Amino acid sequence: MRRARVRVVAAGLVALALGAGIAPRPARAQTVQITIAQPAEATTMDPGRSTQVLTVNYFYNLYDSLTRWDAALVLQPALATAWRGVNETTWEFTLRPGVKFHDGAPLTADDVKATLERNLVPGKTGVTAGFTTIEAVQVPNPGLVRIITKKPDPLLPVRMAQMGSQILPARLTTDEGVKELARRPVGTGAYRFVEWVKDERLVMEANRDWWGWEGRKPGVDRVVWKPIPEDFPRLVALEKGEADIVTNVPPDRIKALAEGRTTRIVSVPSSRTAACAMNATQGPLADKRVRQALHYALDINAVVKGIYAGYGKPYSGGVADTDFGYNPALKPYPYDVARAKALLTEAGFPGGIDVTLHAGMGTMVNDKQLIEVIADMWAKAGIRARIAMMEMGARQKMVNDRAIPVGGLLLINPQSTLLDADGSLWRLLHPTGLNGKYWAGSQPGHRFHDLMEQARYSMDPARRKPLYTEATQIINDEKPWLELFQEVIVYGTSQRVTFKPRADYRLIAAEMQVSR
Repeated sequence: MRRARVRVVAAGLVALALGAGIAPRPARAQTVQITIAQPAEATTMDPGRSTQVLTVNYFYNLYDSLTRWDAALVLQPALATAWRGVNETTWEFTLRPGVKFHDGAPLTADDVKATLERNLVPGKTGVTAGFTTIEAVQVPNPGLVRIITKKPDPLLPVRMAQMGSQILPARLTTDEGVKELARRPVGTGAYRFVEWVKDERLVMEANRDWWGWEGRKPGVDRVVWKPIPEDFPRLVALEKGEADIVTNVPPDRIKALAEGRTTRIVSVPSSRTAACAMNATQGPLADKRVRQALHYALDINAVVKGIYAGYGKPYSGGVADTDFGYNPALKPYPYDVARAKALLTEAGFPGGIDVTLHAGMGTMVNDKQLIEVIADMWAKAGIRARIAMMEMGARQKMVNDRAIPVGGLLLINPQSTLLDADGSLWRLLHPTGLNGKYWAGSQPGHRFHDLMEQARYSMDPARRKPLYTEATQIINDEKPWLELFQEVIVYGTSQRVTFKPRADYRLIAAEMQVSR
C-alpha cells in the first residue's frame, strides 16, 4: 500500500479556480491536500435546505455563523465578536470588522438580517423550527445586529451556531438567489468553493482572506470530498492512500484499520441518535398502542451488538444524554414479542399491520442492514415491513416536503443542534419540524406542545428541567417516532492527518493538521 503524499497541484488549482469563476490565488510551491470520502453525494450547497449530517459537513467549511461550537462543544465568538442581552427579549451582536465573502463583498448586518429572516418564513428553508423564537431582526448600524424574541429565549446565542445559521450574502437569500447558492455557494468560511462534479468530487480551497479562529489560518490548502457509497471501495481508498479520512466505518473493519500500517481509527461518543420518523396521522400508526408495539418487537441491544459491534446506546424519551433535558429515569422498552402482539390486538389489528421502511443510501453506517434487521424482527410480531431504499436527493426531498406517506417510516439520525432538548426533541417535533406534522401531540393545545414551549421561553434552568422531564415522559409513552439508539462516531484516517473528532459529527478542515 502506498502512502498518501502531498500533491503538487498548483497549475491544476489555477485552472479549477478559473473554471469556477474564482480569481486564482498566487501559486505556492506545494499544496497540502486531503481527500475525505463519505458514502453519499451532497444534496445542496444551501445551508437552509439540508440538515443531513454528511451534507452539513460542507456548510461548516464554506460558511460562518455569528457564534460557533469549538471542538470541545463550548460556544465561541465567530462572525460576532460579542453579544449581550439588552433586556429579556432583546439581544445585540457586534459583528467582526473587515470580514469579506468569498466574492469580495463585505459582510454587513444586512446580510445577517436577510439570512435570519429567510429562516423565519415557513417553507423557505428546512430549519425554521430552530428560529421560531425570533420576532424581528433589526440593523441599528452596519456592524450591529439586534434580535428581538417573542418571549425570553435563554438559547438565542446558541441558536446562532446551529444548522441553518450560516450567514449568506443578502443577494442570495431571495428565491432566485438561492437557486444560484444551491449550486455555487458563497460564504465567509475557511474554505471557498472550487467545483462540484456530481457523483465524483466536491473541491474546496483555503480562503486566505479568512478571519481565522484565534489568529490561525487553515493548515490544509485543498479539500476534495468524494462520494463512495459502498463500504469496501471506500475503505480500499483509505488503505491505498487515495483518501485521508473515511466516514461510516463498518464495525467489522474497525480492528483492521486500527492495526493498519498506514491507517488508524478515531472515535468519540456523539450527540446524535438513530431513529425513524413516522407518519402517525392516520391508519394503524395513529394508535399509540401500535407505535408501542413497534418498540416491543425490537431487540435494540441485539441490534447494537450485532450490527454496530456495541458502538451505541439504546435510549428513550427523545433526548440523548449529551443534552440538557435528558431523562435518565426513562428506559428503552424491553424486547417482548408477546407484548407487541397483544398491543396490536388491543388496537384492532390481530392479523398484524403493513408499513414501509424508507431510508436514504448513506444516511448512516450499515443503514440498509439496520432496516433489514428491523423488518425481520418485526415480522415475528406480525408487523410486515416493506423496505424502500432511495438516493439521498430523494430522501432530502421527502424531508423538505414533509412527505412521509401514511404507514411510512423514514430512517433519520438527528443531530442535537443546541445540546438542549430544544435543539433535538423540539426542533424535530415542533409543528414546523421534520416530524411535527405527523403527530397530533406536536400541535398547540396538547400537553407536550405546551410543555416544550414553556421550556423554550423560560430563562430559569431549574424551571426548564421539570418541564423537559414531563415532556420526555410523554414521548416515552406516546412513541411518535421509532427510537433506536444513541450513536458513537468512528472515522478511519491516514497516519498523516491529525484532528480531534467532534461529538457533533462535524468534519472541519481548519481544525486538521497534516504532516508533510
